[in-house]
Amino acid sequence: MEQVPFSDKKKQLIILDEIHKQRTWKRSLKGLYDLYKEQVSFVVTGSARLDIYRKGGDSLQGRYFHYHLHPFSLAESERVPSPPQKEWLMQTHHSFPLESLLTLGGFPEPLLSASEKEASRWRRLRRERLIREDIRDLRSVNDLQAIENLTLLLEDIAGSTLSYESLREDLQVSFATVKDWVDVLSALYFCFLLKPYSRNIRRALHKEPKLYLYDWSAIKNTGARLENLVACHLLKACHAWTDLAFGNFKLFYIKDKEKREVDFLITQDDIPYVLVEVKSNEKEISKSLRYYTLLLKPQFSFQIVLDKNLERKDLTTHPPIFVMEVSRFLSALV
Repeated sequence: MEQVPFSDKKKQLIILDEIHKQRTWKRSLKGLYDLYKEQVSFVVTGSARLDIYRKGGDSLQGRYFHYHLHPFSLAESERVPSPPQKEWLMQTHHSFPLESLLTLGGFPEPLLSASEKEASRWRRLRRERLIREDIRDLRSVNDLQAIENLTLLLEDIAGSTLSYESLREDLQVSFATVKDWVDVLSALYFCFLLKPYSRNIRRALHKEPKLYLYDWSAIKNTGARLENLVACHLLKACHAWTDLAFGNFKLFYIKDKEKREVDFLITQDDIPYVLVEVKSNEKEISKSLRYYTLLLKPQFSFQIVLDKNLERKDLTTHPPIFVMEVSRFLSALV
């Protein structure tokens, strides 16, 4: 640190990547911050392991702000717009075409390569690194082949309700083991789980989560891949809005025992904020979306589609339901 040319006029920026690989990283970082906080701003980046190790041992509480880093999105920008309030804002600039995001995913290397071959190679190497290195660093796992098989199974069921029992039978392991493996893959940002929203909903599901992948390009079914892309965009928006203190935003799905289901619900400070149903090219508005719009009365309700010619506004519900093309909807997000 003595070699850093400090300036009296402007704070210096020091970026520390993968610092958690040093055993005493938290103690060292705490000391550096306490000594140089008036002269230096620190940015600490790392893999998912950093987030896990951050939660144990010496506390850095009061010395940092935690931000989530997600794959690129359609309206990627250095600025985070505030959550829409009176109308759904529509930016005119898209950083990436929807078609490229759907095909290549949102991670920088495959997306910026603009090559499906390069994207396929990157996915294979990412899977190998995840299983052979990252998981091994977090858990003492003997059967790495079974975990690789699990990742393939999760790609097939992305966007569906997760059944640990079904996975247990396919992999021939215990219930506790498969649940632990899914938790590890979630911690390493391979996948994430959405809980069902049940507040004020009779006969709602309470436990069964839905599973999505951070790299949606691995999903073969086009409709499931589109839904997964939207899920990642919505989760990124919830994290960004929460990280920047616009409120406490959470992402859920809704389903009751009568099988009325809506893909996504965002809550703001535990109040329904946005309902979203994803359809490839559905002309009729979902009956379930109508039902939950009238029941929950969110600030916004959308059915998003690929075809811009299907866009319209349905005034028979309050609030009204907007049928909107996917790119226009996503342009209001981070």
